[in-house]
Amino acid sequence: MEPLTPQVMHKLVFTILVHGLPDAQTNVAYEVLVEAQNNPNPQVRELAVVALADLPVPAPKRVAALSKGLRDTSSRVRRRAARALGDFGVQAIPAVPVLITGLRDCDTSVRRDCAGTLGRLGPAAGPAVTWLVALLSEPETRSRVVAATALKRVGRAAVPALLEGLRVADPDVRDRCTRLLTHLAPDDDEVTGAIRAAAEEAARCDPGATTILPALAMAAG
Repeated sequence: MEPLTPQVMHKLVFTILVHGLPDAQTNVAYEVLVEAQNNPNPQVRELAVVALADLPVPAPKRVAALSKGLRDTSSRVRRRAARALGDFGVQAIPAVPVLITGLRDCDTSVRRDCAGTLGRLGPAAGPAVTWLVALLSEPETRSRVVAATALKRVGRAAVPALLEGLRVADPDVRDRCTRLLTHLAPDDDEVTGAIRAAAEEAARCDPGATTILPALAMAAG
C-alpha cells in the first residue's frame, strides 16, 4: 500500500468527501484512517479526523475514533475532533468524558470547541457543568460566551455548579453565574436566597464600591 503521507491522505479525504466510496471499500477505509491516527505526522492525523467525521460507517465507530483524536498530542487534531463530534448530536454522548477532559486542555480553542460540542448535547452534558462554570473565568470573551451558552442548554442541572460559582473570589465570575442562575431558575427560592447572600457578602467585602456586581445587586433588590 502507498505510504500514508499528507499527499496520500489528501487524496483519500477528497475521495471520501466528494466522491464517496463503494460500500465494499468503506470498512477498509475506516481501518486505514484509524491506523492513520497513529501516524507520526500530525497533518496526517488531522486529515484522518476530517475523513472519519464523514465516512459512511456506523456513528458509534466514528465517535470512538474521534474521541481518540481528542487525546492527540497536536492541538489542531484535538480541535478538529471536538468540532466533528458536535455534528453527531446525541450519538456523541459516549464522548462526554473525553470532552470534559478537553475542557481542561492547555489550548484555549480546544477548551472552547469542547464546550461548544457539550452544549449541543443539552442535558446529556450535565456531568460537565463544574468545568463549564470554570470556563466562565476564561480571559477570552468568545470562550466565556460559548461556556455560558452550553450551561443554558444543559438547563437546570447546571444550577448546583452555578451556585458554587457564587462563592468564588472573582467578582466577574460571580456576576456571570448570577446572570445564568436568573435565566435558568428565576422562581427558585434557594437560588434567589443564594444570590441575595452573595450580593450582601460582596457589599460587606467592598462597601465603598460605587458599582458592584450589577447582576447581584439587581437580583438581591
